[in-house]
Amino acid sequence: MPPIITLTANIVAETTYYVPECGPGKTSRAIEERFQVGGKGINVSKMLQRLKAETTTLCFPGGDFGSICERWLTDQKRFFKSFPSGCITRSGTIIRTPDGKEISILGIDSHVSTESVQDCVEYLKNLHEPYVLAICGVFQKWENSNWAALRNWLPNRGEHVHLAVDAYGPSLPWFARQKPNVIKINRQELEMLFDEDVKASATDVLMKRVADNYNCPLWIVTDGEAKIWILKSGSYPQATQPPLVECTSPIGCGDVFFATLLDQQYNHPENSLEFAIELAAKYASKNAVSSEIAAFNLEHTN
Repeated sequence: MPPIITLTANIVAETTYYVPECGPGKTSRAIEERFQVGGKGINVSKMLQRLKAETTTLCFPGGDFGSICERWLTDQKRFFKSFPSGCITRSGTIIRTPDGKEISILGIDSHVSTESVQDCVEYLKNLHEPYVLAICGVFQKWENSNWAALRNWLPNRGEHVHLAVDAYGPSLPWFARQKPNVIKINRQELEMLFDEDVKASATDVLMKRVADNYNCPLWIVTDGEAKIWILKSGSYPQATQPPLVECTSPIGCGDVFFATLLDQQYNHPENSLEFAIELAAKYASKNAVSSEIAAFNLEHTN
């Protein structure tokens, strides 16, 4: 069972305020507040830990919020490796009211330095046993030279590095071309791989096209409460309906899905892909009715 290492570039020092009410022109006083470190790779690794999988999250905390983020991750007993040199972590705010309304405000993207990326790549190069590298979320300013070390290493990685992608933004097409073992994205992200004249096509049509353009044996495309589409190499797109629930918050549902899928694929290979997707969809739906990411009760399913 290889360890699953999540790589996330744009973590956020996030404070949630619980207020009786809020609105334009009003001053609201919180009745409760909670701090956490957000980011797709952070969330994926949290869920993997809950599933008893071996996991480490790689991140780039720095600036005024950097030490706060590292202290929180340590206090929460998260397994992480940080590369803080020259980095600046963004802040974020979530406002929640008793009637279920939610406002999320994210600060300016985090700054990830050239030196920190080089340090991260050196760390990955020195891992000689098989592992899964899960690319998570947005890689801000992807075309900048700051990311050159990662762009140079990943296409030449050893066979012991299994690549999984759940990314979005301008970096997604590049990661999709690096022969990943699995790509899990949502419908909106799938459209980023196509020109304007075809991106409005049906999901199964786009998935047939994507298989011709990118070398990846397994594609999974989610779309909220709509059908989940699966495409295995040499097959046709298949769809399955996730559970329908009354959503409290969609935040982190895709992260829970991705973590569960990877855990099943690499730690429980005796289970079928269909079982893995069904379980991932079930857990994502349970997350949707929870106010905290990956904090719902797990059903112990073999």
